[in-house]
Amino acid sequence: MKKILLALTLLCSAVFAQPEDSDFSYWPRSYFASISFSVIANRGDLFDRTMVLKNDGIEETVHLPNTKVLVSPDYSIGVNIREFTFSASFQYWSMRGSIPTLPEPINEQNMKYWRFGIEATYNFFYPEFFQVGVGLGYSFSKLTTENNVYNYKGYFNSELNGSAIALVSHIRYLITDNFGLISSLRIYENWYKSVYTKNSGTVEFHEVGDSYYWQTYIAISIGAMVQF
Repeated sequence: MKKILLALTLLCSAVFAQPEDSDFSYWPRSYFASISFSVIANRGDLFDRTMVLKNDGIEETVHLPNTKVLVSPDYSIGVNIREFTFSASFQYWSMRGSIPTLPEPINEQNMKYWRFGIEATYNFFYPEFFQVGVGLGYSFSKLTTENNVYNYKGYFNSELNGSAIALVSHIRYLITDNFGLISSLRIYENWYKSVYTKNSGTVEFHEVGDSYYWQTYIAISIGAMVQF
């Protein structure tokens, strides 16, 4: 992760701090902001699982959620440098989700999902009004579930923490120089590596005999963008 953050720091320095007499400084640039609506299907290791944690003599069971389909708005800001686009995106959504390993009626609980990501894409057909972009992304995510952790004191919340590498593609249709439509397809290979509970704190999965929990997310979105 440190290497990735270092590479991004160097990239941002190259993009925003080029000297005026550099050839790079003559590359046309524009900035943009967009809002989209995403439908996210996913499959993987989370479904129909439980995890047992022990801390200070207290044993508790984490019942992992089943979230086969998520919906979420997707907010993005970024910079276009000729054929290249560098962006940051944020998603947040709350919903009711299923926890199959809990009995009725407590097997449906409130959940919150958020993701922060960075992406780099190459846009074919630049500078035409119709462009197709492909690239890579990296993101952090958190999935919070209410009342899915049980110990002798009752039920408590949990937070799953993960990271992901993504394949990214998008289509841009610029209606004017300052406004356009955008649709995208992202495939995230997400690894959940830790869980947080009130009693146990943050527990890495390898500490309880598990490896990463892998989850594949496929997100399709459509929205609008402003460019300046």
